[in-house]
Amino acid sequence: MPIIRLLSTDFDGTLIEHPSDGRCSKMFSEVLLLHKEAGGLWAVNTGRGLEHAIEGLNIFRPPVSPDFLLTNEREIFERNAEGEWKAHEEWNTACYRRHHELYDRATHIIEKIRAHVDRSPHVDIVEEQNRAVGLITTSEDAMHDVAAFLDHETRDFPDFSYQRNTIYLRFCHRDYHKGSSLGKLSEVLEIDRAGVLAAGDHFNDIPMLDGRYAGLSCCPSNAIPAVRETVRNSGGHIASRPAADGVAEAWHVFQSRQ
Repeated sequence: MPIIRLLSTDFDGTLIEHPSDGRCSKMFSEVLLLHKEAGGLWAVNTGRGLEHAIEGLNIFRPPVSPDFLLTNEREIFERNAEGEWKAHEEWNTACYRRHHELYDRATHIIEKIRAHVDRSPHVDIVEEQNRAVGLITTSEDAMHDVAAFLDHETRDFPDFSYQRNTIYLRFCHRDYHKGSSLGKLSEVLEIDRAGVLAAGDHFNDIPMLDGRYAGLSCCPSNAIPAVRETVRNSGGHIASRPAADGVAEAWHVFQSRQ
């Protein structure tokens, strides 16, 4: 049995650098084929929504398709025999319900966020169905300031959390993130965390890299310092190569240990 039964990769920054042509690298293509031949599964664990993730994969053009898409940092979709993406109904339904409940309970937090945004020329609110669901900033420095503001304002309401990546931030329930969705997928597949390799490069990837849900972790050389520290502390591999080639490097390192 392969040491890596499930490969969970972030997409933007981890598999593709920006700017780039968005195509899958030769080195990572070879690893995907080896991984599938060994019976391994592949999940793309991304902050993108389902349609945006599919668009990215159509450009990426890997030699094999992912078995799973974990989208918006919390939803689970499985590719069926016809190539269609089917939702994990139990998990996704609970996810949607708990977030609706959270937003209903967090109106006072949202009001403070709107007031903060009104005072700042560097932050905009992202709305979906007339509901504030996230923020976008003009720079990563501005995002750092926004994150500090949210940490302060939500200190007495810990259920209200967020996931951030570069200049994008999504509000969320603290129980739903890339790590918990990966944990649920592993549970459904009956794969122990020791057989899971997670790869990421930015803040929103940290919940799947800290060792709780994936026994193996890695990051490409272009990962931010906080991710590199998390991977180091969890005994993972910090690659010498960037993006997808770094993930391929880590896959070979871990697989050679069997």
